[in-house]
Amino acid sequence: MSYVLSPEQMKRVDERAINELGIPSRVLMEIAGKGCADYIRDQFSEHLNARIAILHGAGNNSGDGFVIARWLDHYGFSVALVCVHEGSFTPEAKENYEICQKLKIPTFRATSEESIDWLEDNLFSCSMIIDAIFGIGFKGELSGYHKKLFSLLCEMPAKMIAVDVPSGLNAATGCSEQAFKADCTLAIHALKIGMLLGPAKHFCGKLATIPLGVPTSFNDDVQAALLIDKENYCRPKRFYNAHKGNYGHVAVIGGSLGFTGSVIMSSKAALRAGAGLVRLHSRMDVQQYYLHLPPEIMFIPIVEDEDSEAVNGDFLALIAEWADSIVIGPGLGLDAYAHTVLKSVLMHSKVPTVVDADAIRLIATDNKLVNELEKPNILLTPHWGEFCALAKLEREALRNDVLGCLQSFTGKTRAKILLKSDTSIFSDGERLLINTAGNDGLATGGSGDVLSGIIASFAAQGMELGLAAINASFLMGKTAEFLARKRYPPSILPSDIIENLFIKDV
Repeated sequence: MSYVLSPEQMKRVDERAINELGIPSRVLMEIAGKGCADYIRDQFSEHLNARIAILHGAGNNSGDGFVIARWLDHYGFSVALVCVHEGSFTPEAKENYEICQKLKIPTFRATSEESIDWLEDNLFSCSMIIDAIFGIGFKGELSGYHKKLFSLLCEMPAKMIAVDVPSGLNAATGCSEQAFKADCTLAIHALKIGMLLGPAKHFCGKLATIPLGVPTSFNDDVQAALLIDKENYCRPKRFYNAHKGNYGHVAVIGGSLGFTGSVIMSSKAALRAGAGLVRLHSRMDVQQYYLHLPPEIMFIPIVEDEDSEAVNGDFLALIAEWADSIVIGPGLGLDAYAHTVLKSVLMHSKVPTVVDADAIRLIATDNKLVNELEKPNILLTPHWGEFCALAKLEREALRNDVLGCLQSFTGKTRAKILLKSDTSIFSDGERLLINTAGNDGLATGGSGDVLSGIIASFAAQGMELGLAAINASFLMGKTAEFLARKRYPPSILPSDIIENLFIKDV
């Protein structure tokens, strides 16, 4: 299981290991550094044929670098330490630096812009450059010198390895104007949340986790986020002697003039994801557009009161009683009719209800509807633009602190949110579940409609709503990755995702 920690959570895990387990800080540094050295030896042997430069400063991240230097030297590789940031050593880092000196590992200083030419001359011939400069405590901005240094390193042919987090990257938010660009980042004990947000993916490269030997219960105790991967991905259980009633009824509500395709895709996705029965409910004035629905989807128009063309509230209540899960929002519209439908569904529904697209935009304009979000059966699936409207945020504020903005909103409203992006995050104010699977093939109109149908299908089949959301997101992302093996990602359509769900290697 892949845990994801904030810098503060990692600090608390370290403190517990030291205070409760009695593992000295220097021993933790030794475990981390040797683990990194062993990983580098085993995974990058073809890049250890020339000198290995370890860039360092003075903190514990640099201490890990000194341990790496010792062990790589012990394994017979040519290692040099290059100080690129001034500071006072922590006690553990100082001890390991002094051991490196006693082992006569070459050490150099290059801490100012005057050193750039020297670095260019001496690092270009290295086969590997290891970043152990700042670590997870870095905040703020890089100096002009470090910006020039990291820009220079991008031109080097060496394999680039970052220890714990690329220097210059905020490990809490993922924000960075510039950072060490790694081919591989060796995360100590667990991934850090900032590695999965913002521009961090550009800087981190491949991610690997180096264990510290600390109990996983420590991660649970600090409420660490979970990254969904192949090991912990799950889907609804199926039984050979089951019938359609065992796999739930999904009601998909939406569609308006010019926007009937979205609700059709959501319905098809719900069926393809395993729902026993799917009913599509839309306005009576667009029912002719549903004449050629797949025969497996039942179309039932929303009943209107005679002589008024108003929504029949009793009919919507009956939909809520029939369904085991509901999708509302795809193509719904933003007019008074749509508002009435949404309000009635939120009021009557007692089953898992996925609120998407136009339904989210309507809630953003009506504070009374926001009050409905604390109901435990409601899930919102906004993309960034919809979430900013919902939470009354500027996009820049969300970009600078995605996790903080999301947790602030769920904390105030007690809402369940799946915030969709290249990294999708589920939060209910207590849990954080993260999915990074996917590619730019999903950046196409209709992808969100497909996702809402899969989530509702999983929920109708008995999955808890948060798990349904994140596992549906993972399944959709892995399907897009599978399709990208056969075709150029921009050519992937939402209908392709529907037709290829549950491929064997997801």
